[in-house]
Amino acid sequence: MLQADQNNIRYDIIFLRCVAVVAVVCYHFDFHIFRDGYAGVDVFFVLSGFLMTQIIGRKISNGHFSLVDFYYRRLARVVPALLTVLLFFFVLIYFVLGIKLYDFSRFAFSSSLFISNIHYYRAAGYFSPSSQLNFLLHTWSLSVEWQFYMLYPLFLLGAATLRRRYSHLFIMLVYVLLCLSFASMLYYMRFNPKFAFFMFPTRAWEFLVGGLAYFHGRRVQDYFSLRVRHLLTSFFIVLLVVSMLGLIRLGGFGWPSVSTWLPVGCTAGILLLAPELRFFKFPAIVYLARISYSWYLWHWPIVVLCTYFVWNQKLEQRMLFFLISLILGSIAYFLVERRGIFRKPAALIAGLFVTLTLTFSITQISWPKYLTAANLPEIANFQRHYTASFADAQYNVGKGHLLANSPLQEFDKNELHNFSDSLPNYLLLGDCHAGMFSATLRDLSQKHHVHLLQATGDETFPAPHVRSAYQGPTDLMHYMYDTYLPRHISKIDKVILSANYAGYSKKQLSAYLSQIDAFFGQYNVPIIYIGQTENYRIEYPVVEVLRKRFGVRPEKYLRAERYNANAFLKGSPIASQYIDVYNHPDIARADKRATYFYDADHLSIFGTQQYAKLLEERIFSTPSR
Repeated sequence: MLQADQNNIRYDIIFLRCVAVVAVVCYHFDFHIFRDGYAGVDVFFVLSGFLMTQIIGRKISNGHFSLVDFYYRRLARVVPALLTVLLFFFVLIYFVLGIKLYDFSRFAFSSSLFISNIHYYRAAGYFSPSSQLNFLLHTWSLSVEWQFYMLYPLFLLGAATLRRRYSHLFIMLVYVLLCLSFASMLYYMRFNPKFAFFMFPTRAWEFLVGGLAYFHGRRVQDYFSLRVRHLLTSFFIVLLVVSMLGLIRLGGFGWPSVSTWLPVGCTAGILLLAPELRFFKFPAIVYLARISYSWYLWHWPIVVLCTYFVWNQKLEQRMLFFLISLILGSIAYFLVERRGIFRKPAALIAGLFVTLTLTFSITQISWPKYLTAANLPEIANFQRHYTASFADAQYNVGKGHLLANSPLQEFDKNELHNFSDSLPNYLLLGDCHAGMFSATLRDLSQKHHVHLLQATGDETFPAPHVRSAYQGPTDLMHYMYDTYLPRHISKIDKVILSANYAGYSKKQLSAYLSQIDAFFGQYNVPIIYIGQTENYRIEYPVVEVLRKRFGVRPEKYLRAERYNANAFLKGSPIASQYIDVYNHPDIARADKRATYFYDADHLSIFGTQQYAKLLEERIFSTPSR
């Protein structure tokens, strides 16, 4: 995303930077023209690999390279614009969305240290705020780039001697590292997709492709005539743009994946050919390329802000804020990026110190009333502390629930074998939407003298032979249907099943339900399905604050796909076994200390307790086998 210091302007690089930033911004503003615009980030990675190889390689060759000077120049280029965005939105959120200040401060702190990709990888999951509601989610790519800046010059310095004496061995070493990184990406895409997406080792190959484009560029340019280079460039441009438009469905196998080679390869191909097409110099293209870094920084927080205030439902609204992000990016470019005063060491140190101190302090202090508008410190504290204080107990983590990135070995199978000889044994089976009812069902089981067993895992439908994005929960379901249930089904008196049904197509859902019915039907085990819950576009505690402060109606934040899934299931063959819990009119959404959802998608214990009477009637007052 960053411009390089170059004497000779490469307008093909300017063009690629323009295409990349326009694709990413249009994708995030949900303009359907760039359905796979996220690939623009991969274009930036290749450009960074090319430019850093050029900058470092030239200075090492002429003996003028200084590691300290390199790091300082990168900091001076990256930090001022980043800190401007962090401090601006810190103040804005303080005044209009104080309940989110804690989350913003956490993310701003990790972004300032360029470790946000690691933070987002570790925090990703159901017990954290939705990533799409993170004002600084986009800084993960800056962190990956900075980690590249930290390591790559060390590699080039160490390999400098080898390159002078054995240039072929040096190039071979780069190819080996590229292959290792690419192989690690393929491995983790299967077993840990979030690691593959966020982490530097699985992204390093994209930077190295850019480096190789620099190493081989002169030879390629000498081999082909200018006319041929322009023809090949036109082909690569068309292929790159078509792929970002979504006509090839890049993300069909996840991202990154083998498909990532398409935008990466097209970018590298253009860099290799060093074309001199006239339209690369169009003023609009040059301008958008120049402001690309600032525009990238400003656009995503504005997208998230629009989500919180429901300013993104109409095309004209999104176009308006698209233009606002462009204007703010332009202002930041001229007032911050181009001002030398912000690049001075004293200014950099002062800016980092203030930002780190401010954001770290907010994450450590108790929640004071003056930080929460509308006098709602209790709700703010509820959102801040719920997952850390109550989620494990609610879901019965470890004993009955397996988290997304946890292996099957962390699931306590002994609990599943602890059958009761004197009480009916009920099995709670499903994903996290089943797991969130665990605490309430355990209370009801005790009340009705039932022994409750539990096998739930994140984002994995509880059907035979299922496969999800997470290996551990997938292994858990395979264990349940292939080993545990065939051996112990005679001891199970009833199955309570639930899932996020809306996450699957009607065809897929029908197939899963048929498989489940066939499996338990052969053993005459009754099944009760806890139905589809609603889902909000933002965290419900924030909805409650916005309702009380600005009069925003909660219904505006409901997602339609959950309603549709519930309607489908109520008319399906499982209708008689189905408990309709969707947006129930008789439950309390909040009291002074808690809300019925702790995030945008999952009920809190306060929420599941609202359904206790309904669950009691449908599950514990009906006969088991």
